Amino acid sequence: MEILPVGEESLGVRSMCLYVETRDVRILFDAGVSLAPRRFGLPPHPRELERARSVRGEIVRLAQQADIITVSHYHRDHFTPWYPSVYMATDGETYKKVYGGKKVLMKSPADLNWSQRRRHYGLAKALQEAGAKAVYADGGEWRIGGTVIRASPPLWHGPAGSKTGRVIAFAVSDGEERLVFVPDVEGPVEPEPVAFLEEVKPTVVVVGGPPTYLGWELERALQRLTEIIDIGPHTLVLAHHLLRDLAWREKIEAVLQRAEKRGVRVATYAGLLGRKDELLEAMRRDLYAAEPAAAQPAEEGIDEGD
Repeated sequence: MEILPVGEESLGVRSMCLYVETRDVRILFDAGVSLAPRRFGLPPHPRELERARSVRGEIVRLAQQADIITVSHYHRDHFTPWYPSVYMATDGETYKKVYGGKKVLMKSPADLNWSQRRRHYGLAKALQEAGAKAVYADGGEWRIGGTVIRASPPLWHGPAGSKTGRVIAFAVSDGEERLVFVPDVEGPVEPEPVAFLEEVKPTVVVVGGPPTYLGWELERALQRLTEIIDIGPHTLVLAHHLLRDLAWREKIEAVLQRAEKRGVRVATYAGLLGRKDELLEAMRRDLYAAEPAAAQPAEEGIDEGD
């Protein structure tokens, strides 16, 4: 199984885009990229805008190779929109290059909040126009040759009852490796993502970690991460919200120690590529200090909660 990180906070953008290829199928998970409209009171630095364009180019390239593309939920950093956006590096036509003619395994509109339902319907219409085959994936399973793709039931985007709604995770097994992609569970903090992992028994786990920069639910998240380590994957990739904090390693030190004791490798997207983490969003204040730039107004209609 080939695992190629595409975009994520350790690579300088908001994203969890990941490309996975087995002998039978090529999958692009969550083909989105975005930037925080405001952080430390500042809009994205030009270096972030440049990185978003670079990641978008890689998403388009890999999407054209992929057989299947996923949409785990409808926050803007997890799908390619049908409208132009500087912060998502799209021109309003990019979605056709990403989704055109593809099979798209996507979260159903059930149990979503109003804003995500609205985006779902807009994306669903765009997919139809692009000639994509949209399939609601919640709880589903697909066998392609010797590869099995399985979607979880809906999982909370953070704590149960969260206004941000629910997401779905995906597991890919090729008979040798078992990868599970668990986006935006913010830790996880609830037991359901851990239960899904216990069923799959993954060799590689990619999980959206806790938003330590916001300071909530950290103890519960640390406990769940410990439970994931005890399942016994050989690699745990920590991603997304967690890496919006320059001090993330210090804040989860107990988890890192547990992983070392159990022989579980802990990595980031950048680490999988053999690169150093570049937490450009978390560095934004420093970037403006080191490389002054004219601050542009935030894009209208984009909120940081996405």
